[in-house]
Amino acid sequence: MDVANEVPFDRDDAVVWRVPLLHLSVGLSTIKYITFMLSGIASLWPWNCFLSASDYFHDRFGSHPALADNYSSTMMTVSTITSTVFNYYLSRSQHGVNYAGRLKTGNYLQMAIFLVMTLSVMVPERFTVLYFVFVMFNVLLTSIGSCLTQVGMMALVNIQGPFYANATVVGNAIAGVLPSIAMIIAVVSNPLIDLNAQHEVGKSEISVDRSAEAVKYFLTSVFMAVLAQVSFWLMEHSERTFKPDTEFVGFAQLWAKLKYVESTIILTFSLTLIFPVFASSVESQTISKKLFIPLAFLVWNIGDLFGRILCASPYFLIKQEKKLIAYSVARVVFIPLFLMCNIKNRGSSVGDTGYLLIQLLFGLTNGQLFSSSYMCVGGLLDTEGEQQAAAAFTALLINVSLLVGSLASFGVVYLCL
Repeated sequence: MDVANEVPFDRDDAVVWRVPLLHLSVGLSTIKYITFMLSGIASLWPWNCFLSASDYFHDRFGSHPALADNYSSTMMTVSTITSTVFNYYLSRSQHGVNYAGRLKTGNYLQMAIFLVMTLSVMVPERFTVLYFVFVMFNVLLTSIGSCLTQVGMMALVNIQGPFYANATVVGNAIAGVLPSIAMIIAVVSNPLIDLNAQHEVGKSEISVDRSAEAVKYFLTSVFMAVLAQVSFWLMEHSERTFKPDTEFVGFAQLWAKLKYVESTIILTFSLTLIFPVFASSVESQTISKKLFIPLAFLVWNIGDLFGRILCASPYFLIKQEKKLIAYSVARVVFIPLFLMCNIKNRGSSVGDTGYLLIQLLFGLTNGQLFSSSYMCVGGLLDTEGEQQAAAAFTALLINVSLLVGSLASFGVVYLCL
């Protein structure tokens, strides 16, 4: 089956909304695409929120250097271990499951968590260790919410086809771009930060402003979860598209059909998890790290988004499974390239522009590889039961790969010391 050329079902072309004053008609396919894109944003927004805020948390844990230096790696490890365990549980719970209900439960959980995170910025900074534990506990809960959202979303799009699968992966990438933009805007608009220097004003002078920025950041996460939930509600009322699964599908059955694309996902994400460590460690010789770190995250996420959007075109969608494997292995070349950059201000042979170009290409290759693999999953399976079961199976393997990458990132931290 050529999954690249598959189109949405004809019934999706039906017009469900009309706005006479604007002469506008909205088709069911448009509602579904927007809904799955927003669900894709909401499913990865929490991860990217905690990750992109690494500089904020680094300052918050500054009185304990060990906590500050290992925040990103610890956050990724807690997140991936939790996600791996919980996705395994979800993958074994297939009979009579309401996957749409899982998606909605995940959204509600994210709303509650980030409301609590918003209030947490008022915790006095002298409770550093306690706050670190609190943050990691919320990372754990967020991972559970994301698992519920991702599995429900994947089960739906595996049935709907690659057109909507592309919507979710594009949404995932947007979830990386927007938090980075928010961080940059917050830094640029802060008059207390000198963007052209390697030092900032004293910590006590910016603590109030930093707390205000964090409040906006976490509230945005609440807003995204609400928006995704409202959109899904509108889609549900436009058409009831989901049926509970009654067929149990084992891992061996899925692996036999998906081993190449799933292996590609494992290799891709295992390597990709080195990127946050370098993004937090490489410094600019001309501008403040307060701006340069979120800029690096933004550049990587723009590359990731562009790589995923490219896969909407059959020309850029990689369908040959062995090419996917070879492509994912070849990305190891990025590790020595990153080591040539200005880590901890020790000097660089590529400069700021070269470093950002490396981040852009690293993100682009991640986006193209993951989107190509993800969009092929549904087309490689034969029954609706397999397509639904593949959602939790794929989510489990994604988190196994992220776990491997996050554990490996501790080694990268020591390379950067």
